[in-house]
Amino acid sequence: MNKKSVTFKNLDWDVAADLYFPDNFDETKKYPAIVTAHPIGSCKEQTSGNIYGQALAKAGFLALAFDASFQGESGGSLRHLENPGMRTEDFSCAVDYLVTLDYVDEDKIGVLGICGGGGYTIDAAKMERRFKAVGTVTAASIGRLWREGDFNPIPQLEDMAKQRTAEARGEKVRVDAAIFDTVEEAKKAGIGRL
Repeated sequence: MNKKSVTFKNLDWDVAADLYFPDNFDETKKYPAIVTAHPIGSCKEQTSGNIYGQALAKAGFLALAFDASFQGESGGSLRHLENPGMRTEDFSCAVDYLVTLDYVDEDKIGVLGICGGGGYTIDAAKMERRFKAVGTVTAASIGRLWREGDFNPIPQLEDMAKQRTAEARGEKVRVDAAIFDTVEEAKKAGIGRL
């Protein structure tokens, strides 16, 4: 598989991405491009790149799989932050990068999001008019899950409030897993009915 590691800017930090090329790529031609977005708690090397990015390239598209700001190899000083506004802005920054490439057909740019990335994809496509096609794979809206999910968020919110108070008083910053290795770990963490 022919791919190239690239970066593009979101504000003052670099967003890390992999650009996947179709077989027999010819930089003198114009290609349709697809921006691919990873699930929450994931990275470009997983589903958005190594599965969908590669498959899209085999189908003749350029595919740009990026690590969301604050995650993976991308910049941003608050590591592992899930910031919906910044995550949505990453998509426009990805398109800004693609339109600078002579071999990208700017009238044929689409977007594909996986899981939580799919939820952000829908949000991004509402504002980013340069996307001409939108697709998702098991799209999940984290906001809707919190509002309408089959779990009670109040204990988690109370726990977060206590942790913020502890951190404000100088205790170590706590980072919790968003994806668990087993169903039992998720249940122990109080994540819904599994």
